[in-house]
Amino acid sequence: MFKNIGKLFSYLDYPNAKRIKSPFEGNILPNDLIKNSIISNNIIGPSVAVIPTSDTLRAPCDGVIKAVSEKNNALIIEVGKVELLLNAGLNPKKYPAELFDLKIRKGDKVTTGTPLLSFNIDTLNQIDNCFLCILTVRQVKTLRSYSFTSDKKVFFDTVLFKLNT
Repeated sequence: MFKNIGKLFSYLDYPNAKRIKSPFEGNILPNDLIKNSIISNNIIGPSVAVIPTSDTLRAPCDGVIKAVSEKNNALIIEVGKVELLLNAGLNPKKYPAELFDLKIRKGDKVTTGTPLLSFNIDTLNQIDNCFLCILTVRQVKTLRSYSFTSDKKVFFDTVLFKLNT
């Protein structure tokens, strides 16, 4: 009974709630199975990890590209007062930069679904047998609430979570 009530409340929309869609397609990996303790313990902020089944990372919502990593495998999207960190892989030292094709630049405004980068998923899976894509909400003092999806598989149109800022 309480499970159903919780599910009902998770669908309620608050006036400032922002729907954050999945930037990748794949299977969600529980945080306790992530080998990176910074991510698995939510030190930077709450995260969701996906074992990708697609080679494209898309904008999960409207925002501005605040930063791009040197290897082009990670970026930060500013969404109001919140920052979303997107990583294609957690071992950038292992990845040659040419495996990532960046479609945007720092300062670009993006809309939901805009392709941000693509990558060679087959080669990356050979290099890194734990290749994951991660979305992290950088801890912000004004962040009041969020609720992650309970889906096990996500697609580009799946709402991963809602932010109430």
